[in-house]
Amino acid sequence: MKVSKNTQKAGWVLIGSMLGFIVAKKYAKKETYPFILIGGFIGTCLGEELITEEQKQMI
Repeated sequence: MKVSKNTQKAGWVLIGSMLGFIVAKKYAKKETYPFILIGGFIGTCLGEELITEEQKQMI
């Protein structure tokens, strides 16, 4: 099954956000939102670096 580049990026953002939420629940009981944002940002950065764009040849 082929997954588009945007879908892969969204997956990385979701993983980063979830990890940020888990860290926030463990260390900061009241403020979770900043951790979720930071996790999503890190996921976006990782997604940009790790996902390679496939070159399609035009015939």
